[in-house]
Amino acid sequence: MRLAFFRGVVSFSIMNRTKLFSAVLAAAFASTGCSIFEDPTPETISVQLTGSAGTTVLAIYSQVFVAGVNRETDITEVRLSGADSVMQTLPIDTIVDIAASRQFFLQIETMPGDTADVRVQIDVDSRNVVNSSGLIFPGLPWRYVYQFNRPLTDVVEVVF
Repeated sequence: MRLAFFRGVVSFSIMNRTKLFSAVLAAAFASTGCSIFEDPTPETISVQLTGSAGTTVLAIYSQVFVAGVNRETDITEVRLSGADSVMQTLPIDTIVDIAASRQFFLQIETMPGDTADVRVQIDVDSRNVVNSSGLIFPGLPWRYVYQFNRPLTDVVEVVF
């Protein structure tokens, strides 16, 4: 008699665990299931560059380039095929559509004799990928390269 009661407790416990596991699994799928069907392809890059108001910089934007990491030097090499060079006054706040190219190159240069103290924030869609600050010296431009699903290094060199 006691054994039958014990079996009932065991089967009840196993039944509850199965139901609990099913409920947890359903909740996990419901919370992440919607994101499974979302397209991860980036659509926009937002660039915010702040510093001393009125400082003029040369901004070079491109989506037409080839980039790769040189395994010997661990430097990302970029070969531009086309670019837009724009003289801009800080602050810079722009959004670039990258849905078609899935890549983006940005280079910021100061004017000869000027040093710029800047803060850079770059977002891919709504995800922050760069949030840094520092000095940009003449002859030493600041560069950023983004390619969807491609590992790149923080050290970027433009190859001609």
